[in-house]
Order: sequence, then C-alpha cells, then structure tokens
Amino acid sequence: MFSIIIPTHDRPLLLTRTLESLIAQTCQDFKVVIVSDTAGYLPPYNQLNQLAGRFDYVLRCSGKPGPAASRNLGLAIADSEYILFLDDDDTYRPDHLARLKARLQRDKPELLFHDFQIQNEDRTVFPPALLPGGQKVSIADVTQDSVYVRNRIPNSCVAYRRDVLEGVRNETDLIIYEDWDFLLAALHGRRLVHHPLDGVVIHKSAATAPENMRRGNSRDDQIVDVMLQLYRKHPAPNMATRLARQALMGSAGVVLELAYF
Repeated sequence: MFSIIIPTHDRPLLLTRTLESLIAQTCQDFKVVIVSDTAGYLPPYNQLNQLAGRFDYVLRCSGKPGPAASRNLGLAIADSEYILFLDDDDTYRPDHLARLKARLQRDKPELLFHDFQIQNEDRTVFPPALLPGGQKVSIADVTQDSVYVRNRIPNSCVAYRRDVLEGVRNETDLIIYEDWDFLLAALHGRRLVHHPLDGVVIHKSAATAPENMRRGNSRDDQIVDVMLQLYRKHPAPNMATRLARQALMGSAGVVLELAYF
C-alpha cells in the first residue's frame, strides 16, 4: 500500500525514533526507503531488523546535499500504490497508517492531505524531553487554489498516488520550499482532497538550536525571491488566485503587476 521515503542527515538517534514509530504501526502494509547523504554513523540495525524484507537503506554519495536529492533517489526506488514522505525527526501515531489506508481505499484519491500534531521538545538529551506547547493543527481550510498562494501543508502530511508522480521530482537547486514546488508540480491537473486525520507528529526543537541552523531554516532573506520563482513556474489557475498572490506580496512590500504571475 505505502512506500515511505525518509531522507536523513547525521541524526541517527532521531531516525531511530522515527523507525520505532513505524514498527509500532497497527497497519504494517508498507515499505521504507531510507536515504542517507552521510556515512558518519552506522545504520540503526536493531530497528531495521524488525523491518526485514521491507526496507531499503541507501547511502547517497553523489549529488547535492539536502533532502531534495535524497527524496528523488527514494522516488526512483519506491514502488507502492501510495508514496509518503517522512522527515527523520518526525513520527506517526500507532494507528496513523491504518486510518490513512482505510480512507484511501474508499475512492483512491490522487492527492490526499491531512492534519497533524506539533510536539515541542528539548533535544539536548536523549530521548528528547517533551516541552509544553504541543498542539493539534487543522488545515481543513486549505484549498486547491490557496496552495498556489502559500503552502501550509507539511511534506509529511500528503499521500501521493504513485501514478501522479510520474515525471515529478524535487528541485535540488531551491534553497527553500522545494516541498512546495514538488506539491504544485504534482497538483497540475489533479484534485487535492482533505481528510481530518492527525496521526503525523511534527517534532520541533528551539528555533536557535544547532540542528535548526542549517540549510534553508535560516534563509529568511530568500523567502520572497523563491516565492516569486515558484509563482512564475506554477501560474495561478484563476484571477482570484492571482489577486491573492498580489495581496500577499503587497503585504511584504513587493508591488507586482498581475501579468507578472
């Protein structure tokens, strides 16, 4: 039913926790593709042994660093009916895949997105110490058109039917928002469906923690430029969406003619 693609980089303890959440699933109808872009640690053999015959652990030694290239390699391997992406520091609640499978089997949607939970934690210790402030997040108000304006759907909260992803790949040259670009590319001509499932747990540590000061997380100066790049690449589907893009850019002090996007 599912191929779960996990890109990972130098976070073996957090990856172990992620895999343990998969081992605990009440639905075991899945394969796992783990793509590591560093050889600095041993794979979590104890957890992988519990997934024997249902995992690929790939060491990626070429291409640009970062999750985009790793996700692309995972896509080349994944062969299940639905493709899921999961970050190496996030987890599933034990019944997540069972509930997701039940919904997908009803009418086989092309792209399904769902709600999620946020768990704040202190990663200076292991296992990470839970902090107050966790919450359930509903994104039921996200629409097909609103995704063309800004993206509020976490990458781990989309189920892609595999045929939708033929020819769709992650853009490795983007500093940020490659997951948004990927979603928009898959969405062309497709229908996006919401389901009120919140079995994905997105674990967050302090914004100033060392693990957060890498790659795109500290590139706020690139936000407007990359958004404009995506607007040009993925034209708005209607006038209302074009106006919404114009209004959002205007709130950031950027004045654009409608013809620009």
